[in-house]
Amino acid sequence: MFAKERFLGVDFGTESIKAVELELRAGQPFLVNYGEVPLLTPYDSKKPATRSFHEDMAVKFKALLERMQPETNQICISMPSFLGLISLIEFPEMTDSELEEAVRFEARKYIPSALEDVSLSWESLGTKDAVGTASEKDAKNRKTEVLLVAALNKDVWQYEGYVSSVGYEMKLLELETFSIIRSVVGSDLGTFLVIDIGARAANVILVENGYVKKSRSIDAGGRDITRALSESLNISVDRADTLKKSTKDFLNAKDVAVIFPAIETIINESGRMVESWKTTRLDGKIDSVILSGGTGHMTGLPQYLSKKLGLPVKLSDPWRTISYLPILQPKIALIGASFSAAIGLALYAIADAEKKKQS
Repeated sequence: MFAKERFLGVDFGTESIKAVELELRAGQPFLVNYGEVPLLTPYDSKKPATRSFHEDMAVKFKALLERMQPETNQICISMPSFLGLISLIEFPEMTDSELEEAVRFEARKYIPSALEDVSLSWESLGTKDAVGTASEKDAKNRKTEVLLVAALNKDVWQYEGYVSSVGYEMKLLELETFSIIRSVVGSDLGTFLVIDIGARAANVILVENGYVKKSRSIDAGGRDITRALSESLNISVDRADTLKKSTKDFLNAKDVAVIFPAIETIINESGRMVESWKTTRLDGKIDSVILSGGTGHMTGLPQYLSKKLGLPVKLSDPWRTISYLPILQPKIALIGASFSAAIGLALYAIADAEKKKQS
């Protein structure tokens, strides 16, 4: 009778599936359950493959839920950002009906596939003044910003299938970009460049006052960094992965000469996004860089990025709004930002439930 409502977020990554279950205690999100299960990776090539990656995903997802036994049948899930497209499009000011028609027409220029093969959504982010206008009151120069999000139906159906196969109800499916931003930025005011380095890919996301304004998925991630370390030091991949997570600084120490092409690729793309932002905004200021993802905790990486980008860099803290038992502190510190997307999904479920109660 007095059971508390639970909220479950599941992040389908490329190297593992992570889940977080929260409930509200005194109005504060409280961690009641979490879990992670590894997936087949290229490092498992020495092991005989008995099933495909998607088959492995379905089996591991079911096993994770059976182990966690969440007290809700509703799930918010995310899929990797490289499976979708995010674009910010500008339109002249117009009515909502005109805008909807204009968005669908303009979407054809950004989406390489036929629209009937794509799941498409968009959100108006309001209006802004064009750069270089003489007067902010000049309506002709005001633009409506629209965030366009698209993913192939076949990929959407794949993830919907994972949820339906275990008999749960899917409350939300979104690209991990938005889940990450919800937990590491939230409602913080300001402009931030979020660099989330996952196992296979990195997401570079520019956020203004809580809204995603630019996003790019880069085919460079933690696996590539581990591989570069393995080849440079002539050690096994497992040993390289352990060193990557150690306290040794391979980026700033003068006595170490390891080149990480993946990190340089991420830096170059981040720099281009920063410069692009400066040319499209009257005030192109970026307050700070927020480093997220499991690889974000690589020793020396924040300092290295700060030096290269000329911006302050800080590690993300997706747990900042989450309460949990004190005994979990060492474990929370260890898993750090790797649960950013799962936390962001559970936070969406909480916000949605509170919104429905108020309506």
